[in-house]
Amino acid sequence: MDLKRIKKTIVNTASSILSHRILIAVLKGVAIYFVVTLVFGLLYYFYDSLDFKFASGQNTFHFLDYIYFSAVTFTTIGYGDIIPKTGAGHLIVFIESCIELTFFPVFGGYIAYKFLQRPNDILLTDNFFIRYRSERIYLSFRVGNKGKNLIDCTATVELIQIDNNVKRTLSRREINAPLVEMTWYLEIRLDGEENITTLQQMKSLISNPQTSLIRTTVSGYDSNSGSLVHVFKYYTMDKLIYGGKFSDVYKWEGVERTEPDWTHFNKVIPLTAPEQQIIDSLLRE
Repeated sequence: MDLKRIKKTIVNTASSILSHRILIAVLKGVAIYFVVTLVFGLLYYFYDSLDFKFASGQNTFHFLDYIYFSAVTFTTIGYGDIIPKTGAGHLIVFIESCIELTFFPVFGGYIAYKFLQRPNDILLTDNFFIRYRSERIYLSFRVGNKGKNLIDCTATVELIQIDNNVKRTLSRREINAPLVEMTWYLEIRLDGEENITTLQQMKSLISNPQTSLIRTTVSGYDSNSGSLVHVFKYYTMDKLIYGGKFSDVYKWEGVERTEPDWTHFNKVIPLTAPEQQIIDSLLRE
C-alpha cells in the first residue's frame, strides 16, 4: 500500500472540502435553512396553529418550541411530540413541506456542482514579452496551471488595432497542446524571412500604443472532470517587457518536480546589452 499516495489523497480531499468556495456554498445553504425555519416558526406562533398535548411533562410553551417544530418539519424528522392544529396549521405545514422538497435536491446539486467545478486557477502572465532565446526572437506569453492537468488545449494570440472606433484583428495565431501540466509557453517567432508579416504587424502595434491591443485566449478540458476551462486577457502596449529565459516556476530533482514557486511566474531573466541591441535592431528595420 502506497502510504504517501493515500496521505496525498486525504490532504487533497480535505483541502477541497475546506476550500473557500465549498465553505461559502455550505454557509449559504445553512443560512437559507435558518431563515426558512425562523419564518415558518413565526407563522406557527402568529396563528397559534400547533397542539402540544403530546409534549409530556410540559405545561408552558415558548416561542422556541414553534421554531423547533418548524425545524423538524423542514428536515422531515417529525418526532410527533407536537402536531399542527386547525386549517391554518395544516396549510403552513403543507407549504413548508413543499419548500423542503425543492430545497434539499437543489442544494445537494449545488454542493455537488461546487465540488466538481474547476476553480479559477489558470493563470496568464501580467505582461507579454519579446524574448531573445537561443539566438531567436519571440513574442511570448506564459500560461500557468495550478489545478488538475488540462487536455486538448487551444490558445489564440490576436494582434488588434482600433481604427475609427472599429476593432481590427491584424493577425490571429492558434497554438495547440494535447496536455498542459503546470506551465505552457505561447511563442510566436518574430525574426526570419518567413515571419516578416508578423514582425511588421508587431512593429505597427508598438508604434501606435494608444490604439493597439493583444488578446490571448486559452481553453482546455479538466482531465479529472472533463469540464471546459476558459480564460483570456487583453494586453496594452505598456505591458511589454523585454527579456530572455523565463524564470523557473519549478525545478526537476531527478524525475520529481519541486513545489512550484508562483512568485516567479511573471519574471524573465534580464537581457544583456548585446541581446537588447539585437532586438532593437530587428524592431527598427
